[in-house]
Amino acid sequence: MKLIVLAIAAWVLTGLIAVLGVTAGATVWAYMEPVVDVVPEPATYFIAAAAGFLALFLSLVVSVGITVHAAQCNANRNAL
Repeated sequence: MKLIVLAIAAWVLTGLIAVLGVTAGATVWAYMEPVVDVVPEPATYFIAAAAGFLALFLSLVVSVGITVHAAQCNANRNAL
């Protein structure tokens, strides 16, 4: 039961990272839109975007891993 709760929490966290990432991107775009093609985009925006995608990917991998582990433990418990 604890692993199932952990798996649910991991998926909720992955969804939260995705929602917050989209919100952060929209916020940056709202501030940058008036000056598009007037000033060059700072390289830090691309670094932040890459870090966000990496965090989302790692969270997705952990969520899948916890879900698979919980399913295997549940299957082994039911087999006994």
